[in-house]
Amino acid sequence: MSSLRKIFVAVLSGATILSLSGVGQAEPAGRAPKPPVSSETLAQGTTSAPFTITAETDRTMWYRRAVLRPGATTGWHYHVGEEIAVVKSGVLTRFDATCTAKVYRAGDALVEPVGPDTVHIGANLGTEPVELYVVDVLPTDATAPTVPVPDPGCPLPR
Repeated sequence: MSSLRKIFVAVLSGATILSLSGVGQAEPAGRAPKPPVSSETLAQGTTSAPFTITAETDRTMWYRRAVLRPGATTGWHYHVGEEIAVVKSGVLTRFDATCTAKVYRAGDALVEPVGPDTVHIGANLGTEPVELYVVDVLPTDATAPTVPVPDPGCPLPR
């Protein structure tokens, strides 16, 4: 095959690929062009809890979606870094080590404190799944956002 023919075949092949992929084509009439950047709000919530995030060293950010099925719990634990969560759906009940309960509903945000003196458990006592969107601000050497601990002796309602 001559060099000119190879170039023609390469250009024709490239044009076919671009045509099939839609690159360079205008949007059909009546359809707005797609923006170059898009954003989707996955969850939104409000909290009255005061909080500050400070870091003396580098941090790793984890962004997670957590789902607690009806009757499920997170297990007793504490956080190794700051955690901010938004309840997308369902009802989450959080118990601290003194057995005090706080209820969070869809649209609520919560800020979890850091350290072993802040032991707690999250429970889904309802009939619908609880869906949370969570941001963890962790030390770079963290292998998990939480540390499991024994039950401090709080009987949970069923």
